[in-house]
Amino acid sequence: MTRTRLEVVGAPTSRPAAPSRAPAGTAGVTATAILLFAALAFASWLADGQLRRLLSGLDDEALAQASRTLEELVNRQREQLVAEVKVLADDNRIRTTVLAPKFDEATVQDVLEDLRKSSGASLLAVLDGNGKVQAVTGAVGLRQVDLSGSAAVKGAFQRPTSDIWTLPDQVQVIGLAPIRSGDQTPALLVKGLALAKSQLATVETALGVSGAIFIGDRIASASSQNAALDEAFRSAGRLADGSDELAVAGRSYRVKIGRAGEGATAARLAWLVRHRRPADSARLLLLLVWCPIPLGALLLLLLLVNSRRTNGGTP
Repeated sequence: MTRTRLEVVGAPTSRPAAPSRAPAGTAGVTATAILLFAALAFASWLADGQLRRLLSGLDDEALAQASRTLEELVNRQREQLVAEVKVLADDNRIRTTVLAPKFDEATVQDVLEDLRKSSGASLLAVLDGNGKVQAVTGAVGLRQVDLSGSAAVKGAFQRPTSDIWTLPDQVQVIGLAPIRSGDQTPALLVKGLALAKSQLATVETALGVSGAIFIGDRIASASSQNAALDEAFRSAGRLADGSDELAVAGRSYRVKIGRAGEGATAARLAWLVRHRRPADSARLLLLLVWCPIPLGALLLLLLLVNSRRTNGGTP
């Protein structure tokens, strides 16, 4: 008896399972997520730029406010000086010495010195009918100086007026009044208050903006003494009039240069403030502007990892 050999014909062969395809919408969702993340990053960048421009605008506004505040202070001083010098011009001590038949400079000088100390003025002077300084105390450099070309001097022969004078070593807010003899005006009286640290310090205390007065290239006075500020002011003194940015010793400043009075020879005023100073108080806002970026990046990463796992899984 023969045994029949059994053969397996056409036995099926094992085949590797085909990788499953991701659902048709997965690629579209991933692309949409990437686009949304890019849009979010772009929006944060725009918001950050807008916020920083706003902070820079606040610096400019602080500088402008400092200029206006000093101008208001000076205008009040000018009004006060006009009223005071008008009274002094009628003082008998002034009239009897200035209008004497023979002008005695030494006597007038002594009277002016006494009045300067008692009135708190930093400058007192007498000009003759031609606008020439005959006697002065508080600014020796003005002695015998011809001021006939000054518009304020010309106007003072008609009525009391005021001006800002830039002298070689100081800046003076001055008031002028006529010393009359009948219907004649043979002399003028000048009273001045220095434009210096006191006014600048008042502005700095109120607004946090530092200021300095330049006569030529020299700092005549500043709102406060600070080595870093002195270096910044020296650099600012080389800038043209107007607003600008300045970087000194690793610090960034916003600077505004103007004039203390009219004319090309008037002293220059420099105002400066630390650039983007309000950024410290707006730091939380800046953080909130960029906070969605890492969160969006994390969500995008989770989506990509989940999509990869789905694509690599078995059907």
